[in-house]
Amino acid sequence: MPDTSSIKISTELKYRLNSLKVHPRETYNDLIGRLVSHARESRPPTHIPLIYVRVGGEIRELAEPIELCVEVEDGEYILYNHALRLLAVAPDLREGLMEVTAEFETNWKDFVERDESGLTGGALQFRRKLLSLFHGGS
Repeated sequence: MPDTSSIKISTELKYRLNSLKVHPRETYNDLIGRLVSHARESRPPTHIPLIYVRVGGEIRELAEPIELCVEVEDGEYILYNHALRLLAVAPDLREGLMEVTAEFETNWKDFVERDESGLTGGALQFRRKLLSLFHGGS
């Protein structure tokens, strides 16, 4: 038998796990292994809302949440929103959200805080898109 480890779970969770068994004698090890395999195989991109971002060192609420796509590949979280040029790869979701927020702030500095006269047509359009994400933005 391979190495084993003891874990503690609540009685409620044990009853929930029992209801997922394929047959009454299926071991918890086999059940959990099956659930983990299923979760890894059937995990499509998930969408999560980004409600707050950091701008100029200040946390600001967006007028409408930004939808971030989240995928997990080889144990890393990939968060992105192509329309807003946001991309982060991180070992966990929390760190990924922090990276996306930092990337948003970089975009803000590059397109909104910068002098408009130095921006191309596409950059000006992206600037307007960033400004429109906040209440009272144009």
